[in-house]
Amino acid sequence: MNILKFLCVFFLILSFFLGWRLIGHQDGLTSYLNLRDRRDVLLGHLSAIEAQNINLSKEIRRLTSDREYLESVIRVEMHYLRPDEVLYIPRNDSFRRSP
Repeated sequence: MNILKFLCVFFLILSFFLGWRLIGHQDGLTSYLNLRDRRDVLLGHLSAIEAQNINLSKEIRRLTSDREYLESVIRVEMHYLRPDEVLYIPRNDSFRRSP
C-alpha cells in the first residue's frame, strides 16, 4: 500500500511537470504557436517574392526577345530620342510630370 501511494504521488508530480513543460515552458505550446504564425507570415512573403520573380523573368525574356519593347523601355526609362525627333520642354510647370 505504501508503494501505491508513492507511485500515485510520483505520477502526479510527473504529470504536473510534463503539463508545465508542455504549456508554460519556453519550448512548449506557446513557442510552437508563435513559430507556426511566423512560418505562415514567411510563406506569404515567399509567395509574393516568387510572383515578383516570375514577373521579372517574363520581363527579362521580353527584353531579350522583343526589340520594340526594348526600344520603348529605353525611351521611357532613359529618355532617349530617335535621331529624327525633337524634344520640347514647356516653360510652364503645369505641364511637367509629377514624380
